[in-house]
Amino acid sequence: MADDQMRALRDEVQRLADIEAIKQLKARYIRLVDVQDWEAWGREVLTEDFHFDSDGGVQDGRDVVIGMVSKALAGAQTVHHVHTPEITITGPDTATAIWPMNDYVTMPRDGSPIVINGYGHYNEEYVRTDDGWRLKSCVLTRLRVDSNIELNGG
Repeated sequence: MADDQMRALRDEVQRLADIEAIKQLKARYIRLVDVQDWEAWGREVLTEDFHFDSDGGVQDGRDVVIGMVSKALAGAQTVHHVHTPEITITGPDTATAIWPMNDYVTMPRDGSPIVINGYGHYNEEYVRTDDGWRLKSCVLTRLRVDSNIELNGG
């Protein structure tokens, strides 16, 4: 096999290995949020300067995001599903992805619980660190939300 063919094969294997590592990272992200293991979520998934833009607002910094998300989901039960990602390796240590998502959230309140079922996309940026791939930025865009309450204060 010629040197340039061998180099192309090595590059393709690396690209596929990186895509798989990012898929594993996103699976860990989802599991750790659903079990509310905030310490592991921060340590194993997010960069220190993590940027998060969602219907809860825009937050910057891993500790700020963990504080906001853990407070918002305190006492809640969540089930997140992501699937069929479009992952693009953009450089030797960078990547982007779009993940279609669905989440089902049950939050306690006086009387019957609040139930939210959302559908949309995560648009994300990743970086390779000394500890492997980490999530640097996440923008959650919801296309539809079904709920048993009026979300504008009802």
